[in-house]
Amino acid sequence: MRAIGIVTGPRKGQVTDRLTESALKGLSGRGAATEKIYFADLTVKPCRGCFTCQRTGRCAIDDDFNMVADKVREADVLVFSSPTYFSNVTSCAKRFFDRGYSMFKETPFGLDYSSRKPRKVILITSCSAPFPFSHLLDIPTGCVRAMKVFFRYMKAEIKTFTATGVKDFDEKRYAGLLRRAYDLGKTI
Repeated sequence: MRAIGIVTGPRKGQVTDRLTESALKGLSGRGAATEKIYFADLTVKPCRGCFTCQRTGRCAIDDDFNMVADKVREADVLVFSSPTYFSNVTSCAKRFFDRGYSMFKETPFGLDYSSRKPRKVILITSCSAPFPFSHLLDIPTGCVRAMKVFFRYMKAEIKTFTATGVKDFDEKRYAGLLRRAYDLGKTI
């Protein structure tokens, strides 16, 4: 089994990065070969809307995105994380979605994803607003919705993990969150 983690938050070692790492450790405990990609470290230009991908099946922009798309198509499990920024995904995650359009084929019935992988997707987000305010104000909802909209087209089983009331990561304080992320990776 092959598992890829894509972290779209800009702060390494912080909440979504650590939760992604923990989920990948859970998957590794099941025998999966794992890899983590920091999307913010890559050169990925914005989508030009040229639709070349609809003719060729590949994005026409020559940067790091096609490498990431190939890894997604090869993975059995994908762990995708974005912290919640203004009730939505980060700009890196949005760039992944926009350029990710190249992984689909437009049909009269909507988008078609021809790859059979990934079969399972774990979506992770976090926000600093504490529960229950985070949910009463729908703060992480937009982020989770944006991620689900994209990954539903892959027809994979989707599990979500939302951490609220967290900002600067403290391993001891958030040990329970790490354990839950690990368990999710272990059981998906």
